[in-house]
Amino acid sequence: MSYYKRRPIPHRANSVMNTVVLIAMGAAIGVAAEQSTSAGEPRQLTSDGLLKPDPVYWPGGEQIVYTVEAPTGRMRLVRQNLADGATEYVHQREDLSDREPSVSSDGSKYAYNTVDGLSSRIVVRDVSQSRDILVPRGKVADWVNWPSLSPDGKQIVFTGGAAYLYKYDLVKAGGDESLVQLSEADAPYSDLWPRFSPDGERIVFSSRRDNDFEIYVMNADGENQRRLTESPGVDMHPACSPDSERIAFTSNRDGNYEVYLMQADGSNPRRLTNHPERDDFPAWHPDGQHLVIVSEREGRFDLYLIEVPQ
Repeated sequence: MSYYKRRPIPHRANSVMNTVVLIAMGAAIGVAAEQSTSAGEPRQLTSDGLLKPDPVYWPGGEQIVYTVEAPTGRMRLVRQNLADGATEYVHQREDLSDREPSVSSDGSKYAYNTVDGLSSRIVVRDVSQSRDILVPRGKVADWVNWPSLSPDGKQIVFTGGAAYLYKYDLVKAGGDESLVQLSEADAPYSDLWPRFSPDGERIVFSSRRDNDFEIYVMNADGENQRRLTESPGVDMHPACSPDSERIAFTSNRDGNYEVYLMQADGSNPRRLTNHPERDDFPAWHPDGQHLVIVSEREGRFDLYLIEVPQ
């Protein structure tokens, strides 16, 4: 799910993306939250009001990278220094749309989704060697999304065709044979928004296999897939804490999109945000005590820093 305008996707992915678009428009189910928690007064990090999904902290916590729509209409990756608020485009080219960044724990590699016309590719930038790795799509649909690098930068997981999760071995880099499907073959549901845990042992994701989007987890090899949440409505955009012990995610279980927190085993879900408009895309600060979120205020979208109750 994303706020982005997307092209129609052929065959079964069409119905999935229609569902995703409805989610993005704010379709909600009024269900009381299990537990509401005050996260303190949020600190506003940006003020341009532009839509800026997919924030991620760079190693060290001094910079944050996010997607923003440039004046040209293209999606661009922006790097912001948190000390002085200065921003710059990560890539200077303007002919493609880049979005959905992910970074290895040491910053030696970062990945992103780049869109050209009616298809997209996952690109891994090897900073240490100043080279790009194009992740093969094999039999995957022309449309791929939500790349997540493993902490050691050796593997990447992503969604293909708005349907299935795939993992690619960047060390072997043996072409299509290094591409492994983690989702059940020909499953009638969709697995979206994968993220490696910082310890590299698990992958959290959202799945519609139980008729609505819930948060799931699997081992890094794809085994032991299990459900963590159970609520009417939509649970999505999971992100593991730096110690891999907690998961932040977005849910509309209370009738509005808010950011929630739970333990890594799905226990003790509690709401962190609470205001009339949308809060989404939680990303952990390396200190494990704060989250940056995309918050809608009077129709404007900016990044806010919130405290996470211990």
